[in-house]
Amino acid sequence: MKFAAGLLAAGLVLTACTGPGTAAPSPVTVTAPASFPASPTADPAVVSWVDGFCAAVNGYRKRTNAEAEPARTEPKTVAEAQKALSAELGALAARTGEVVDKLTALPAAPVPLAETVRTGFLEKFTTSRDRAAGAKTALDGAKPGDEASQTPAGEAVEQAQRDLDGTYDPVAPLAGSQDLLIASATAPGCKM
Repeated sequence: MKFAAGLLAAGLVLTACTGPGTAAPSPVTVTAPASFPASPTADPAVVSWVDGFCAAVNGYRKRTNAEAEPARTEPKTVAEAQKALSAELGALAARTGEVVDKLTALPAAPVPLAETVRTGFLEKFTTSRDRAAGAKTALDGAKPGDEASQTPAGEAVEQAQRDLDGTYDPVAPLAGSQDLLIASATAPGCKM
């Protein structure tokens, strides 16, 4: 009860202080600018570079999805398994090699961060390509029906795919630069 009485007294004191003698606050005027600043436009050279970069990386994903075989029959012999693994390694080496070629062919990066990102992606795709190509060569050099050749070839496929971790979104690493981010929003190759 004492608590409720205290609140009532505090409320009465506060209302007494804002009686008829207080001045009304002066009105606030807000003026909108005649025109809003235009959104930043991307430098055409930066857009061109980013488009080529994104197209190379996204092209790998598109080609990988297009080449995926939904229902493959299981190989019945070790020799058939060797052929299937060899084909898979060859396709992986070809796809990653295509990205390496496209990233290498890009002109000088227009922004320092772009060169850093390209170098990182180039290293990952090169490592994957070389691993797949080397494993394919070793597998193709094995005697047909050689069961021992299967394990390293299968492990190479898995590792070559892990080598590409972090490369599935070409735009994310560009976000550290406003110029690159603006360019990626308009570059056709960055849209999946």
